[in-house]
Amino acid sequence: MTKSRFRNMVLGIGATAAAIAFGYFGVQYFGRNNMFTIAAAVGGAGVISYVLQKPSQPQASNSEPEAPTAPIKTQRRRNKS
Repeated sequence: MTKSRFRNMVLGIGATAAAIAFGYFGVQYFGRNNMFTIAAAVGGAGVISYVLQKPSQPQASNSEPEAPTAPIKTQRRRNKS
């Protein structure tokens, strides 16, 4: 197991434990319905930010022209009957 993979695993477990603790104490302090509302708002904001992301386009250098794209033909399989 590499060092970065182990670090990511430990951070993931820690973040999960922190989220569970935050949820538990949040319910104790705010109440169940308010925590559902907060969770829905955060989840909705995450969905909106995911949908509105623009994919990153790699910058092509000016010295190399882009290769023309050709349509890809797929070969159909014949049914042996």
